[in-house]
Amino acid sequence: MEDLIIKISLTDDEEIYLKKRFVETLGSYEIKIDKIEKLYDRLYFEYSAWSRHYHNLSHIYSLLKLSEKFRSELNNPFQVDLAIWFHDVVYDSSKKDNELQSAFLFEELMRSYLGKSDIEQVKSLILSTSGHLPLLPEDNDHQYFLDFDLAILSSDTEIYNIYSNAIRDEYISLFSFFVYNNGRKKVLKSFLGRKTLYFSPFFKENCELKARKNLEREIGIL
Repeated sequence: MEDLIIKISLTDDEEIYLKKRFVETLGSYEIKIDKIEKLYDRLYFEYSAWSRHYHNLSHIYSLLKLSEKFRSELNNPFQVDLAIWFHDVVYDSSKKDNELQSAFLFEELMRSYLGKSDIEQVKSLILSTSGHLPLLPEDNDHQYFLDFDLAILSSDTEIYNIYSNAIRDEYISLFSFFVYNNGRKKVLKSFLGRKTLYFSPFFKENCELKARKNLEREIGIL
C-alpha cells in the first residue's frame, strides 16, 4: 500500500493536504470557515500528543489518502472522512474505551452542525473500530472504513516493522516488554483466528494474505 506512511511529524505539503481535506469535508455541511478552523485546531492538538507514536496525524493522513483512492466505492465519502478524523481523537493506551469516548467527543463537537442521521452513521463507523467488525455488515462504508484502518497490516515489511514498533512505543511506558509481548501476541492471534481480516472485495483479494503473513511473522519475533 503505497499510501501508507508512519512518522511523528508530517511535511508541509502533507499538513496542507490534511487541512484542505478537513475544510472540504466540513465545508460540504456548510459549516463556516472560522468554526472549521477551530475544530481543526482541536483535532490537530489531540493527534499531536507526545504519546502518540502511531495513532497520530500520520495515521489520519494515510487513511484520508485511502478514502480518496477508493472514493467511487463509498456511499457517503464525507461521513467516512469524518469517521477517519474522529475515530482516534481520544486515545489513551491505558484505557479500553477509546472508541466510545471518541464517538462521544465527535457527537459533542459536531451535533450543532450535523443532522441526526449523519451523527448516528459516523458514530457507528467509529464504534466499529472497537472490535474491528462492522456494526452494519452489509454497509459499504463500514467495510471500506475498517479496511482502511487495518490496511497497515498488509504493508511491506519495512513499513510494517515501523508500525509494530510504533504500537509498542505507545504501550511500553505502561508495561514491561514481557507483559506487552504477551498481550500483543493475544491480539495478533485473535486477528489470525478470524475468517477474514478485511470486508471489502478489493482488500479481501489484495491484502488478506500479506496481512496474515505479517501477523505470523510478528508473533514469531515477539
